[in-house]
Amino acid sequence: MGERGLSGKVIYLDNAATSFPKPKEVWDAVLNYACSIGANPGRSGHRLSVEAARLVFNCRRALAELLGVSACDRIIFTKNATEAANVVIRGLLEGVGGGNVVATCLEHNAVARPLKYWCRREDIELRVVSCSPSGEVNPKKVLEAVDESTIAVFVNHASNVFGTVTPFEDIAAFVSVPVVVDATQTLGSYPFSVGDFSNVIVVFTGHKGLLGPQGTGGFYIPEGIELDPLIRGGTGSNSESDEQPSFLPDRFESGTLNVHGIAGLLAGIRWIKSRGIENIRKHELELACLFVEAVSSVKGVDVYASGDWSRRIGVVSLNVRGRDPGVVSHILDSEYGIATRAGLHCAPWAHRALGTYPVGTVRFSFGPFNTESDVEEAVRAVKNIGEGANGC
Repeated sequence: MGERGLSGKVIYLDNAATSFPKPKEVWDAVLNYACSIGANPGRSGHRLSVEAARLVFNCRRALAELLGVSACDRIIFTKNATEAANVVIRGLLEGVGGGNVVATCLEHNAVARPLKYWCRREDIELRVVSCSPSGEVNPKKVLEAVDESTIAVFVNHASNVFGTVTPFEDIAAFVSVPVVVDATQTLGSYPFSVGDFSNVIVVFTGHKGLLGPQGTGGFYIPEGIELDPLIRGGTGSNSESDEQPSFLPDRFESGTLNVHGIAGLLAGIRWIKSRGIENIRKHELELACLFVEAVSSVKGVDVYASGDWSRRIGVVSLNVRGRDPGVVSHILDSEYGIATRAGLHCAPWAHRALGTYPVGTVRFSFGPFNTESDVEEAVRAVKNIGEGANGC
């Protein structure tokens, strides 16, 4: 969708980094909270504080419904998915000393870096499962890496490089250990449920598929899995005790929440539900498919994409032979007004598997507000750059 940016028209195709534009309802909700409510939830008994608490609860409930679970108190808010992943990884691995964890080669650094740190610190073996040349992880290979010493399994639900979806359900159904699902690229734009699983932890962000403001995110933890909090402090509950509350969500939510962001996040979720996740997914996939079909025939352009569209999201990576991805992305922006992302996308394991390390790729990621016209402009730009690189 063309929007008036800092200078001229911008076709925004960087939704995997953060979705833009957001629905107007999102910013209306942020402004309404700031101007009409403004109070701290769970800290006071006056009507404004109660209304703020109601808003936070409604957002928890909306997220629980998206995930297909009933326990709203097991939805924990953090400032982003990275913080959520750190809470979960530290909670699962600290003090273990030995054993192994299994992860896919598609993991984002938000998971990969804390995993590396805690595995090294606790003398835990890190087993990384490879993917196919098109970025698909076979769940059977993940299961083959699991044994009686496995502590947890980490699954990137959808790669932010390839756009491929790994069916965590085919893994979680056959293991008893916690399965941590990184749903930063799927929640809000790819329908799934964890209601049938007692061992699946979901890490999510609010500013991508959920169309909320930046600075929002969190995780879902099923009953029966206990973790220590990352930080401790004021929660507005059990204030007479100098011990952290043991009940959820207070155990993990010390300090004042980003209620401005949560207000916008709730509005984003409601916008998504009003349109239907299936419809949003269909729209994004149609655009990605059109784009892939067109640019795949361009001489000198390498597209890294799986042909199985049932296991894809609207993310496409490509390279122009003879051109650095950063240069291509800069040309797309400066000469064509097309916003993309170049480089390793904070996912070096995936690029090593792809063979594009260390330069990476140019990533195009489509969102609910993009149009076929955006695709046509992007295809035209890639053709021009590709032909120029090949001396045509």
